[in-house]
Amino acid sequence: MSGEIIMATETLRKVDQTGLRVGQAATIILLLLGFVLNSWLLVVLVAIAQLLSAFDAPFAPYRLLYQRVIKPLGVVRPNVINDNPEPHRFAQLLGGLMNGVATVLLLAGVPTPAWVLVWVVIALANLNFWLNFCLGCWMYYQLNRLGVPGFTRAPVEG
Repeated sequence: MSGEIIMATETLRKVDQTGLRVGQAATIILLLLGFVLNSWLLVVLVAIAQLLSAFDAPFAPYRLLYQRVIKPLGVVRPNVINDNPEPHRFAQLLGGLMNGVATVLLLAGVPTPAWVLVWVVIALANLNFWLNFCLGCWMYYQLNRLGVPGFTRAPVEG
């Protein structure tokens, strides 16, 4: 090859932003109810839903709610954009871990730090829902930029 540069092209990947927003709204509503009702059960349910979403489980509750209920009813329209799903899964993992720790703290009788963690998740879900800024996604891309193993996706151009 005479100085020719060959670059592998990667298939454009898609993410349905509306599906993500449904998960954010469900997280906000369920965690607020959990706080008002002082219910560790609602916190653990959100943690499980977030962790299943993080691991891209086909039976993840937020995914099923969107695909089997909300989308077929025509309540919302899909908003599919070029994007990487990994940063969103990473954000779900962080939220699920925070809510998991909050559940353990609630069950251990240490409510104040537990509810602080829950409120951090509520605040970050609101930030993403209303302002379209995903702190977990931003963290993922910073870790990618720093070359941390496992954080393999760079931001999608364009």
